[in-house]
Amino acid sequence: MSIQEQYRKKAAELLSSGEVKLVIGYGAGTTPDRRRPLFVRSADETSKLHLDAACEANLSGYLVTEGLLADKKKVGIFLGPEGIRSVNILASESQLDPDQIVIMGFNREAESVSALEGSNVRDFPAMLAALKEQAPGTGEQALVERIENMTPEERFTFWQAEFEKCIKCYACRQVCPMCYCRRCIVDNNQPQWVQTSSHTLGNFEWNLVRAFHLSGRCVECGGCDRACPVNIPLRLINRRMAMEVLDAYDHFSGMSPDQETVLASFKKDDPETFIL
Repeated sequence: MSIQEQYRKKAAELLSSGEVKLVIGYGAGTTPDRRRPLFVRSADETSKLHLDAACEANLSGYLVTEGLLADKKKVGIFLGPEGIRSVNILASESQLDPDQIVIMGFNREAESVSALEGSNVRDFPAMLAALKEQAPGTGEQALVERIENMTPEERFTFWQAEFEKCIKCYACRQVCPMCYCRRCIVDNNQPQWVQTSSHTLGNFEWNLVRAFHLSGRCVECGGCDRACPVNIPLRLINRRMAMEVLDAYDHFSGMSPDQETVLASFKKDDPETFIL
């Protein structure tokens, strides 16, 4: 039995038994090679669920939809490793109760998909520890190395050119599970912290503020890259911030629901090189 059929059967059992009120998974997209979020509330609908290598989206952001978990009932959800990390972060930031989430975990490798053992975020410590030890993704390694080899002036020019393409659509914000604020800083105009029009200064402010807000929180799901209509390599900024946080504080985001975020914790022996 394929993993898709296994998880369809599991979803049907969860819904039929009443263990969960909803399963968030993947359905057919607009083309054969695309998948879209699917919200299944009855066992009869589970035949519409898909699970294959095209299931890239991190669905965890739907868990913080206003009112979804307010009734304390459980929700089932299809999650890859990055989605499991996201649930841990959301739990550590008091955005959800991890025991309300029934995980149907999977791992994508090239064109194949395999099941992850466990159904609660606390069931995956070995898998997350292995992720921490892995090198960062190498899909854009050539570009990463080119940027790292630039002088500060060249790097500034590179990102200036990239940010000039930004049209302030905020698709990166909307797709990110870590951007759960009911009102974003860019939506405030009294006072106005970030310029809302699409120009060089406002674009720099928005993208840098967002990168700092994701420091020690980004799980590298790549949603921002895929959502950006002008193809700004946003994941590279977040990856760099993650590497800095890992190097300075040995902090790898999303290890457990009890892990403190790096910007919300303090230790007396933390390095303070930024002061110098």
